[in-house]
Amino acid sequence: MARAGLTWRTRTGRAVLSSCGALVALALAAGGFYWWGGPHERRVAQRVLDEACEGVLPSREMRDVLGDGPFETGPGRVDVRSAHRASDSAGDGEKDVRRTVTCSVSGDGTSVAGGAGGEAEVEVTVQSVPQRRGDGTAAEAGADRDAGRGYGEGPLYPEPETELPPVGLGGGWRGLFSTGESFTSDSDGDNWGTAVTLLDCAGDRGGLLVTVAAQDEDVTLDDPRRRTAVARIATATAAKASAKWGCDAEVGKPPRTVALPVNAEESVPLADASGTCRGVPGRGGRLSRAWESASSGAPVEVCVVAGEGPDLPGTRTETGTGTGTGTGAADEVRRYHLVAFYGPYAEAERLAHQERHGEYTEKPVPGEAPAGRLAGGGHWATAACRDGSGPALFTVRDEEAWHGDRSGTYGKDRAKPSTADLAYERAALAEFARHSARAHGCEAPALP
Repeated sequence: MARAGLTWRTRTGRAVLSSCGALVALALAAGGFYWWGGPHERRVAQRVLDEACEGVLPSREMRDVLGDGPFETGPGRVDVRSAHRASDSAGDGEKDVRRTVTCSVSGDGTSVAGGAGGEAEVEVTVQSVPQRRGDGTAAEAGADRDAGRGYGEGPLYPEPETELPPVGLGGGWRGLFSTGESFTSDSDGDNWGTAVTLLDCAGDRGGLLVTVAAQDEDVTLDDPRRRTAVARIATATAAKASAKWGCDAEVGKPPRTVALPVNAEESVPLADASGTCRGVPGRGGRLSRAWESASSGAPVEVCVVAGEGPDLPGTRTETGTGTGTGTGAADEVRRYHLVAFYGPYAEAERLAHQERHGEYTEKPVPGEAPAGRLAGGGHWATAACRDGSGPALFTVRDEEAWHGDRSGTYGKDRAKPSTADLAYERAALAEFARHSARAHGCEAPALP
């Protein structure tokens, strides 16, 4: 008897072969899903996060901003720099060692409130902060110049935004959150948010500074969930780096929410200021508006005060047209920036002043005296902080001096400050520095 074969000509053959074809197609589809949309892709994405920044990035918090992948890494680096302490003239004693790890990761982003997420990017910098020796007085800060040169070129730490006040992170974290807002910019920079946290390591081992900058093309920082997600990357990275780098710091809980820093339109009456501008005088009523944040123990605090005028807050005030008498329209709308720097930010700011002005003036600059008049305009003061972080630095500048110092341009046509101008700067700096130093547990500041 002839044996029947399974061919396409028979009904049974067609049924069996169709089923086999379906199974093969399903297997191919499953394989494609495994390689391109399933476990394999997730493992590849996870490997990117595990290997970036030497393995200190928190996976869940990164995915909350970047999405589930795929991820791409951008430029990164690992630096280990050391310098002999300036007090060691022989150069054969102990060294301060600074470790810096930077990385950037981008992804498709995540949706917020049902909206579509755009491409997102996260840049992370993790740095060790050497313990400051000595009693934390301003005289000790003179070591900054020689020590800093031993670490190479460029700023020691990422510079925080100080044109408008940042806000503290809260939740037991010593940190801050800022945006790209300024008095002169439009909303193009609103999607960039920067979160910073500073840890004190156990056993006088210095500290850790974590800086996270994040951007999402289609999600603004007006949504508190986005701000909190960025801040949680910083705090979780700090906790992970603390354990991996042997810092063993006490860490807080994940931030529940992060406030939105004030923008150029959100000033309050100076007389009602209760945060970083509390107590700052109004120069006889000519300065009546304040931009401030709550006093929260952040490593950088900012207060901006100004008068009522048609040019505020959207444009920079021209101060070079005054008569030098401390009166007139230009004086009424002048804006002043008061900034408090603590820990590594104070050290970096002193070094910046020494590099910009130290070789071009015979007068002392920050780090060479407890207090004085800034070479580019304004005044500075210091306060001893005995927590191992070094002396705090406080500065006051008017608008033109502040922008000139940040941009490195110092106008020769700038009007010479009057006696009244200088007196007001000293009075405002004194109140600002006293309130800030007291809130941080530092000693009474040395004033110019």
